Amino acid sequence: FQHTIQTQDVASVSVSGEPFSLWAGPVSVAAGAEYRREFYRAVADPYGNGVGGASQYDADYPADPLLSTGGGNFYAGNYRNGTGSYNVAEAFLEFNIPLINSTGLGVVNLNTAGRATNYSTSGSVNAWKVCLTWDTPLDGLRLRTVRSQDVRAPNLNDLFCPVTSTNLPNFTDPFTNTTLTVSQNASGNPNLKPEIAQNFEFGAVLANPHWAPGFNASIDYYNIKVAGAIIGGLSAAQEVQYCYDGSVPAACSAFNLNGANPYVNVTTFNAGSIQTSGVDYEVSYQHPHPLGLSGNLILRALATNVQDFTTTNSLPGTIPVQSAGVNTGSTPDWKALFVQTYTTRHYSVSVQERWFSNGVFGTQYVVCDAGDCPASTTNNPTINTNTMKGATYIDLSGTYNLGKHAVAYFKIDNLMNVDPVPSPQTNTGLDVNPALYDTLGRFYHAGVRFRF
Repeated sequence: FQHTIQTQDVASVSVSGEPFSLWAGPVSVAAGAEYRREFYRAVADPYGNGVGGASQYDADYPADPLLSTGGGNFYAGNYRNGTGSYNVAEAFLEFNIPLINSTGLGVVNLNTAGRATNYSTSGSVNAWKVCLTWDTPLDGLRLRTVRSQDVRAPNLNDLFCPVTSTNLPNFTDPFTNTTLTVSQNASGNPNLKPEIAQNFEFGAVLANPHWAPGFNASIDYYNIKVAGAIIGGLSAAQEVQYCYDGSVPAACSAFNLNGANPYVNVTTFNAGSIQTSGVDYEVSYQHPHPLGLSGNLILRALATNVQDFTTTNSLPGTIPVQSAGVNTGSTPDWKALFVQTYTTRHYSVSVQERWFSNGVFGTQYVVCDAGDCPASTTNNPTINTNTMKGATYIDLSGTYNLGKHAVAYFKIDNLMNVDPVPSPQTNTGLDVNPALYDTLGRFYHAGVRFRF
């Protein structure tokens, strides 16, 4: 077992208002500062952690002369004790400035903000944005764009998560060309830095024009580049091999294959970059009293087209990985959600369709027949087929008012009981990708909600 306590202490102050006006209207200003301290402490059982500190033998975990008092006695799940904390001090300033406000030119608004942050673990970093919106003279049409620098700092788990040990039997030691059992120790990395993203978006919105009341639509292009992305560390075998062949000398300090308790330490690090771009779409329509009925009809559709999702890391021998269109991951080329809802004073009925496009197992594969294949490599393995079907799921739901304080409801997920598509090498025990495909089948919900 592992018992974890996390605490967060926060002190903040902010002020906002409209201190003055310009030619196009009042200027809004917001400013503030905040201090946070985040802390965690984890206590594990003595068989996994070892005997010491808060991890002591008891009735559930009695002393056993056959077990090591140093811990690591399980094949996997050897949780360890741990503790860590960091503090953050930051300040922000934001302006909302009207630039144009006229009948002939429309309304142009500038929103700009900056945030300076200091982390006790990694130092200072800045986030900022510049956003322009233009409500054009054309009825209901707005154009918008934003350019920003965004920050994601490593959290407590990234920095200080306690060690989890897994025993690796038949591990090859390239220095002696022998096999042994080693303990792979996965832990946080207190030297991690914040991930920094450069973001650009541009889009248009059509909101409730007079010639199409109740109709709204938007389209937005986005382009995001993340530097210093936190990626999973080397495997135990990679660390030892990189030390052995000299390609990553720093890896030599992460393991010790000699002695009674050989080990390899693995962790995460800032060695990746991510670049992604695509287009988001949204359309909705609301029509009261359709066909003379007493209710309200709402139609809504959302879609995302991921055009690029390239991940690059600095590990020796690796190449950039394109994930757009890979259905073994979570970024198919297209994803869409359609919702149709009819509501009255007494009841509502809703139908929802979830859809994503066909994809591939992976863009790294070379498709070929058995007799006509190049040599299979780690970066470009061969495969005889590389097509993975998408899926459409239909959900049905409804509510009925039982009175002022009670509502009965039902929902059926995956109404047509669509089976998931097999996915090779997922190592989940299911051989499907649960991030995209429904793994439960048709699922019924029903109940009554009470309001007091």
